[in-house]
Amino acid sequence: MTVRRIVAVLAAIVLIGGALLVRNAIDDDGAEADGPNGSIVPGTSPDAGRDAAALICSTEVAAACEAIGAAHPELAVSVEPAGRTLDRLGALPEGTEPPVWLTVAPFPEMAESLRTAGGLDPLGGTADALAASPLVAATPTGGRAEALAAGCAGTPLWRCVGDHASGPWTDIGGDESWRTLRPSLGVVETDATALGSFAAAVAGYLGSPSVSRSAWESDPSFIPWLRRLAGAVSPTALSAGTPLATMATRAGALDIAATSEAARIGLGARSDAFDASYPEPSMWLEAVLAVPDGITIPDDAPGLAAAALQEAGWDDAATATQSLPGASTMLALRTLWQEATT
Repeated sequence: MTVRRIVAVLAAIVLIGGALLVRNAIDDDGAEADGPNGSIVPGTSPDAGRDAAALICSTEVAAACEAIGAAHPELAVSVEPAGRTLDRLGALPEGTEPPVWLTVAPFPEMAESLRTAGGLDPLGGTADALAASPLVAATPTGGRAEALAAGCAGTPLWRCVGDHASGPWTDIGGDESWRTLRPSLGVVETDATALGSFAAAVAGYLGSPSVSRSAWESDPSFIPWLRRLAGAVSPTALSAGTPLATMATRAGALDIAATSEAARIGLGARSDAFDASYPEPSMWLEAVLAVPDGITIPDDAPGLAAAALQEAGWDDAATATQSLPGASTMLALRTLWQEATT
């Protein structure tokens, strides 16, 4: 055997030995540990996940779904209110592949709470923040925002609005021609912005972003306040789906719309017809991309979604200064609304 061939054989032996050492090291670290029946444990290897088959977007972030869907036609993309997806994922049978969910925090955690309460395994995974937008109260231009600022001075905005809902605007210094205050939070049971706005309104009533069940249950004035606020505009009057969209198309239905700044900007040229008041305590919608355990998404999906949201009027995710309450509190608020308005 020539010297050249001997050297080649020795080099091959070294390479094989090195590969075995690397493989053993990986196995010892558990990065590619075998699961039952020799399968790879989900989440332990970049190659372990299944490609996402479906993407569901909440209505607030539909623009992001359009961007991802256009770039990735292999995904089944749909848009629906967050509450409907929440209920479905909260009861999704084990063994059924979950979709990727582009929604608002803390809705993914709320779904996990529902699954735990129902004795189901969690979906797990991650929920990365993509964008944020402050919750606001929109009013037609022409003085209403100024009247709210002056007439509610010293009182949190939503507390004041609930105190005077269905009463005359003149009670807070408004013009007599405006007649009654007609606020709407929206369809709280299904709409993420509406439920978030309800959380902000309760924080305003309590005077603190630390919303708790014990705080509202111990206050005998709270339920009457809530019923005035909720009863000023019937959900059936929201002919365009949301308070802001309805106010933009049918001004006689309401004149104080709970919404987000992104939704107001999203009206385009029509946004100039509405002023935005910023309630205190301030709360923000935070758009998140929830990817369940064992599912992989296209590498460019988060970037596509974030860019589409910012183009649609959302701010950078780091801009948010106050998140919505946690999952258990948001679920309790949803139940509270249902009980108080039926």
